[in-house]
Amino acid sequence: MKALIFNGSLDEESFRTSRRIAQYYADQFIKANVEVQQIHLSDYQIPIFQAKLMQDIPDDVLDFANAFRSADIMIWLTPLYHGSLTGVMKNAIDWLEITSKDTPAYLTNKVVGFTCWSAGNQAMQGIQSLDNIAKALRAWSLPYSIPISNMDLYENNDISEMYKNKMNMLTELLIQSKQ
Repeated sequence: MKALIFNGSLDEESFRTSRRIAQYYADQFIKANVEVQQIHLSDYQIPIFQAKLMQDIPDDVLDFANAFRSADIMIWLTPLYHGSLTGVMKNAIDWLEITSKDTPAYLTNKVVGFTCWSAGNQAMQGIQSLDNIAKALRAWSLPYSIPISNMDLYENNDISEMYKNKMNMLTELLIQSKQ
């Protein structure tokens, strides 16, 4: 089984929230003997999606799409941006159009869990956006997701036990979905 952690933030530093959450998930998959790959959009040069570019697809876009092709389970995570996911994440997802002619197409038979965080209590809006996109790409959305309020995320400069427990449950449910 192979897990993909898709980080929709452009944060590069390991101490940033997106990187810390992604690494926590990666560690949980590793403990469960699940192969894991992390996609951090700051590590890729993905151009603005244009259908006319589909004839000459950049290598970073091919690598990005291949990570989705090879994964069985996924976690998509993003900070809330104006009631939704980050623009750079949506743009990258739009490039998954190159998987439309795959058999099966897009993300068919992939199971996706979602995590979104915000300064207030609106993180569920980002999760709803991610859920709509995943379903449009024919993926199965895990019926459990984690909206995070930044004010509760950390205890003593570490992810709080409350959110660790929720994140552990998300990884366990994803793993069970493919067993």
